[in-house]
Amino acid sequence: MKKIFFMAMISCVALSASLTSLASGDWRKGIWNRDVSENLLSLNIEALPIITEAFKNTTPWAGGFNLGYEYKMRPSIIHNKISFGLGGHIGVSRYFGKSISTPVYGHNLDQFWDHYKSYTEIPIMLDANVYWNFKRSNLFIGVSAGINLMLGQRDASLEMIDTINTKDFEDAYKLTHNKEVDMISIQKDANNVALNHILLTFRGMIGYTYELSQDWSLRVKAGVEYQGKYSDEFKGYHIDSDYIDRYHNEDSPSMLNPFFSIGIVYSL
Repeated sequence: MKKIFFMAMISCVALSASLTSLASGDWRKGIWNRDVSENLLSLNIEALPIITEAFKNTTPWAGGFNLGYEYKMRPSIIHNKISFGLGGHIGVSRYFGKSISTPVYGHNLDQFWDHYKSYTEIPIMLDANVYWNFKRSNLFIGVSAGINLMLGQRDASLEMIDTINTKDFEDAYKLTHNKEVDMISIQKDANNVALNHILLTFRGMIGYTYELSQDWSLRVKAGVEYQGKYSDEFKGYHIDSDYIDRYHNEDSPSMLNPFFSIGIVYSL
């Protein structure tokens, strides 16, 4: 009986030492990583170059950051390298008005503008990703859907002013001044920090994650973002150094722009 008890103690000590040795390393190297799910927290910084025709001359780029949570499931029974993730993120993006530094002379007022309007958006999005996992990294594709809360307002280069095509104005201006210009619709109200619009937003992306340790990972991703259009009001329009005081109500066009993101991910 004593011999059995002694052998059991030796076995327990050996097993404990083995588990301690494994725990001191990267737990993802264990054979049980096929059965592991993760809760991920992320902090990302983003850049959005604006290529949409209506806004690339008024807010040529945006930058921001977001905080995210994702539940990454254990690898799928479909294939032991594929896993799925569900979560969401919230953040802040700042769209910077282009510097123009020009006086404008209107029918009823003269003024000096140094830049077009800047504004801020607060994204509230749900995310879904599909991962192809390797030993210490993965490739993924993902989609996001949600809203952007728009604080402030934006000027825009619109195709239509009332019922008159802006091309007629631009052609006439080019003929008179022998140069091409862009006609910008100027917001009716001041660029106040208030919730002015709620924009439906969708994203598609691809990305790569590399594990720096069993807790921390580096993630980069790139994709495209779509924002829906909305009805807006403008007090007039700016063409080169002229300001024409003319109220118009138009649908501010939808936006489709690329984005780039880099961030750090922590596994709870």
